[in-house]
Amino acid sequence: MKNSILKRLSKTVRSKAKGGLKFVVYKWLLPLLFRWYSRRPVDEKLVLFADHRNRDMPDNLAKMYEICQARGYHCVAFTGKPFARSVPKWKRRKEKAKFFLRFIRLYAQCGVLFLTDYFPLAYIVKARAETQVVQLWHGCGLLKRVGYAVSGEKWGVSEANRRRYPMHTNYTLVPTSSPYLRDGYMEAFRCDAEVIRPLGVPRTDIYFNKDFVAKAKEKVRALFPGIGDRKIILYAPTYRGRSIVRSFLQCNLDYGELKRRLSEQYAMVTKFHPLMARGGLTEADRASASGFVYDASGKLTPEEALCAADILISDYSSIMFEYLLLERPMISYIYDIDAYTRDRGFFFPYEETLPGPYVLDQKDLADKLLSVADWFDIERTRAYRNRYMSACDGHSTERIYDYIFKRNHGERQQQ
Repeated sequence: MKNSILKRLSKTVRSKAKGGLKFVVYKWLLPLLFRWYSRRPVDEKLVLFADHRNRDMPDNLAKMYEICQARGYHCVAFTGKPFARSVPKWKRRKEKAKFFLRFIRLYAQCGVLFLTDYFPLAYIVKARAETQVVQLWHGCGLLKRVGYAVSGEKWGVSEANRRRYPMHTNYTLVPTSSPYLRDGYMEAFRCDAEVIRPLGVPRTDIYFNKDFVAKAKEKVRALFPGIGDRKIILYAPTYRGRSIVRSFLQCNLDYGELKRRLSEQYAMVTKFHPLMARGGLTEADRASASGFVYDASGKLTPEEALCAADILISDYSSIMFEYLLLERPMISYIYDIDAYTRDRGFFFPYEETLPGPYVLDQKDLADKLLSVADWFDIERTRAYRNRYMSACDGHSTERIYDYIFKRNHGERQQQ
């Protein structure tokens, strides 16, 4: 009992010490350094790309990085890979400190900062008037509530933390996939209407590249030759849970039964959310559905998987908006819609957001897969595409670039 009390006390002390250190760093040290480095003039040719996660530069950032670098800008990328959990603790702390200090120095002097997600360091001070802060939000459309829309709830930050550490401030531009989404993004980021611009999403340009689409189909069949000539179902569910730290993957499918009913006509390719370290296919699933289910997690990009699929099954993932661009059948497998609505919620009623059909159990799912010709309505799909993805036409990256650099900086033509 005594040891248990001591452990809890020690944990509480460490937590408070960590919180105190964060307060000093975020509210005093880094703002002071920002003001120090702001003595130098802004360099309009310096462009930053920042993401704190342990991954390569995400696709929206990567697309903008490519075009900015090609046009002669000095591009600097920040990712959380140097201080990933796999790195020894002492080195991780050192790399994180270097990340913070270097970012603040360059943030104080850059012309443009590109983000693709929540990024705390961008909000600790007010950006300089000459600096543009562009949020290239990683998801298309707008389905699950995010940002201030979940503030104070389990999926968001607490009200106390939000007041202490403001979020999503400083944005001068938030490109979206459609003008229809403006009010939702205003609520999520608490920014003015003029900041929200339907300029498109860089990652979607690839869906208009016919060569890429064809090669994606070839790649999947080469990777999984057992598919043969069958049509491909892509199953790509998102994660569940009441908070990001307690999220989990739940598929709720009997793959063996689906194989029995569908395998003559279809093969299923699964691609699970990269956030999930657990879940997905079990050894029992692989055994019962051998020759029918093929796991592409970590083997294909989302774009490759979508382009190769003849039909998509998902739930609350933003990739369903991307799939609208291909104008192919999709099924919303939303067996837990009531729980998900309660735990996370949506900006719009689900039935007004995706074309469906909406399926609540596996039997109906299999029935719908066997009768696609009876229910697929391409005009309905196009109507949803026009509502949620109208700004994505294969030229999003160029259009965003032009809006930022040519409109606001009066960029001279490169020789």
